[in-house]
Amino acid sequence: MITHRIFFLAVPLLAMALSGLTLAHHDGDHAAEEELVDAVRGGDRDRVAALLDRDTDVEAALSDGEYEGKTALMWAAEAGDVAILEKLIDAGADVDARNPKGGTALMYAAVNGREDAARILVDAGADPNHSVRHGWTPVLLAAAKSHDDTVTALVELGADHDPRDVYGWTPLMRAAERGDREMVRTLLELGADVDAEDNAGNTARTIARRTGNRDVLDLLRRADDESSS
Repeated sequence: MITHRIFFLAVPLLAMALSGLTLAHHDGDHAAEEELVDAVRGGDRDRVAALLDRDTDVEAALSDGEYEGKTALMWAAEAGDVAILEKLIDAGADVDARNPKGGTALMYAAVNGREDAARILVDAGADPNHSVRHGWTPVLLAAAKSHDDTVTALVELGADHDPRDVYGWTPLMRAAERGDREMVRTLLELGADVDAEDNAGNTARTIARRTGNRDVLDLLRRADDESSS
């Protein structure tokens, strides 16, 4: 009888002990993942390498706050830290992993004009035409921030030069609205469609005319003349 009582008391205690060990292990994993993200954010390449050698989860991401779900790879892409980016990819990081809003590492590279990072990510299999809820793609993001070289690189790597957002606006339309002459020139050289219409029937020309930017209008008219000749 005493033996049985000891057995029944011991089983719950053993379960509690194992549970505690498991929780401690997970807490340790979580701490290591946060450490990896911190190392990437700080550009500490040696520390990143050491953590990956210890089998820290390469998909480490912040778990709460403003940057919840932003992976170590996304931080590296945003910073344009090619060395760390390559270490994470070599360790098996998912190049198309998404944050809670659907954004990918390539989108962080694009919006920050990190051309080299964008090339590495696409070469590793990242989708250059991935879009989020409102239709934004890496090219739209790079064009909106006037990153000419990044837009060119993305199109060379297979991205559509005429993606459309939820309103039907193309990168050329947005560049025309801003009066961004250099981006308009770049997009035209890449083959952007001057006659594309948004959901309301506007073209880049009508948008440029409305904003009164003569330099942009001249570029668009010249593109029309060249296409018709």
